[in-house]
Amino acid sequence: MSTATRRRPLPALAFLLALSILTGIVWWRVLHRAEPTDNAQNPAPSQSAQCSPGSKAIQLPKPAAVTVTVLNGAGRDQLATRTSNQLKSRGFKVGTPGTTSALSGVAEIRYGSTGRPGATLLSYYLPGAKLVAAGRRDAKLELVLGSGFTALASDASVKQAVAKASKPC
Repeated sequence: MSTATRRRPLPALAFLLALSILTGIVWWRVLHRAEPTDNAQNPAPSQSAQCSPGSKAIQLPKPAAVTVTVLNGAGRDQLATRTSNQLKSRGFKVGTPGTTSALSGVAEIRYGSTGRPGATLLSYYLPGAKLVAAGRRDAKLELVLGSGFTALASDASVKQAVAKASKPC
């Protein structure tokens, strides 16, 4: 062979070695990555029932035992009034609707120290709502509707969520 046609194997071997190392790193990361949680695929209220050793079924009140004041934080006309009427038709006691400062997100359910069970029940009607403990001692709830609010959950999905929460683990 002449010197002009002779090829050097070192660059090709270096390329193959680098490619092999890169492939090994990719496979290592694929095999050792953290498992994704199911929350991204199936969003649920943050207070949903979690089964753990020693946990009990959640005791939820009936809607008629829960008093809710709806506040419009989305800036849309008559949103609090319409939502109050819908909650009233579903059995809740409702206060006088009002407005408040702008809120991003779906909603906030603000509750006093004795209002946690009622807030949990109301959260099933508003998937994605955030529960916020207020510095009160009563059981009254304030529902602040945010810009992400579109509608209350269907009766079927609420019944399913309540049934799931009511089952002992």
